Amino acid sequence: MVSACGGGGEEETGGPGSEAAAELHDAQVLSLHDATLMPEGSESGVYSELVTVRYSEEVRASTELDKPECVDAANRWGDLDGVQDAPASIAAYEWSEGALSHMLVRLEPSVAEEAMATEPPESCSSYSATYEDGTSSEYGVSELDMPEFADESRAFAIEVSSTEEQNNMYSLMYRNGGLVGTTSILGTGDQEDYEEMLVEFTEASIERQGQMLDG
Repeated sequence: MVSACGGGGEEETGGPGSEAAAELHDAQVLSLHDATLMPEGSESGVYSELVTVRYSEEVRASTELDKPECVDAANRWGDLDGVQDAPASIAAYEWSEGALSHMLVRLEPSVAEEAMATEPPESCSSYSATYEDGTSSEYGVSELDMPEFADESRAFAIEVSSTEEQNNMYSLMYRNGGLVGTTSILGTGDQEDYEEMLVEFTEASIERQGQMLDG
């Protein structure tokens, strides 16, 4: 088992789900290897009210795709009714190899299963996006062959390329009872190193949840 500590963040939105969201945030990993939680980049509260989620929706609304069905293809499950009002926590980490984050959402078991079953259309293996400022990027989405975590899991890689740079995002989504978690890494580092961190960080997260949360 990977040993890791847990901790809370700074930003918390109010409302009926705030206490449940704070519990989720307390269950986030504090550090693993040289990755350390950044409280100023972390938040908890109702999923649809999180700054990170709202910003993503704003970008999504102002972006034109050649395949409209691929809008936010990797996170389509976030639009489910049972997710929008759910308590959630997003933790961001300072890591020398790339941008590391972990999201945790508590859902009804049936909604958690539905979230895991919501996958991108096959047509979204490649698509292009044009942003509000006129710049554009090409996206390529592929599945990653990773170990199974908790009740079920899946992982994918997204390659983002433009005329100026190329970035890769690796993401592992899992269901742990009524909890849905996503470990994500964005950067230009070595894929093997990123996949190793995905595995170890997800293991540490699930272990921490078992220590801190009921169910």
